[in-house]
Amino acid sequence: MSLLKKPVVVVLTLLLMASIVLHSAWAQALSIPSQRAWAGSKDVVTLADGQQLAYVEAGNPTGKPLVMIHGYTDNSRSWSLVAPYLRHRHLFMLDLPGHGASSKPATGFDTASLAHEVVGFMNSKHLGSADIAGHSLGSMTAATLAGLYPDRVDKLVLLSSGTRLPDAALDWLWDSLAGQHFPLDADSSFMDEWYTNPSPVDPSFLRHERSESARLPATTWLGVLRALSVTDWSYVARRIKAPTLILWGDQDSIFDAGSQAHLKQVLPKAQYSTYHGNGHNMLWEQPQKVGQQIDDFLHR
Repeated sequence: MSLLKKPVVVVLTLLLMASIVLHSAWAQALSIPSQRAWAGSKDVVTLADGQQLAYVEAGNPTGKPLVMIHGYTDNSRSWSLVAPYLRHRHLFMLDLPGHGASSKPATGFDTASLAHEVVGFMNSKHLGSADIAGHSLGSMTAATLAGLYPDRVDKLVLLSSGTRLPDAALDWLWDSLAGQHFPLDADSSFMDEWYTNPSPVDPSFLRHERSESARLPATTWLGVLRALSVTDWSYVARRIKAPTLILWGDQDSIFDAGSQAHLKQVLPKAQYSTYHGNGHNMLWEQPQKVGQQIDDFLHR
């Protein structure tokens, strides 16, 4: 072999080895837990205030961080159907306090307190700022975070959101939860109604989601309801600097059309998109469409 060819061969060999290593790391990074494995795939971090937050980390570890916040009585699994369409980003899917495998405090379910815990999680992961996506309660938490800590949020995605819960939704929740025995029966008529969707949802996902929600303590179910009864983040909306995408299903049984009209008033510069025929959980009904729309917005 000539002296000229030998360095070329060495370089090509090193490049091939690096490619194999990178491919292996990328394949591992793309791993998103199955529904069966989801609960066992969570890591737990202890925040500076002693609260323990569980989370699932997925996607590309060198990608832009995206912190994802679930809804009332859900957990990080709520994002499991959307995650495959965001897998080149660095995903942090959280269990809020009181939910999933996180600490179960008796109080602290107002959106300002929840936003504080999310910032604490970001601090623990050394995330100076990140894109934030939230669904339902998670969207109210995300919006509050973006208003109170504007420099920590690069872009904001709100799914099935409102500045406050409409009276009809609050009345139904108060009436439905009155006299319930906890933990709830996952097969009860209340849980049927709580998890009803206008369009089909992956049955394996829904079975796990219902079971985990039903097992939550009364302190979570009632604590969040009490907090939501006095929550309205309209004021902090004016302090949100992050470009914002709002997604809403026109069959949403929680946030009605009036709540969306108000959202457009307090966030007039936001990009708004309606999912016709879909409900409060449109991210479960249309995960590919929702995931791709979020991805497009974050990369624009």
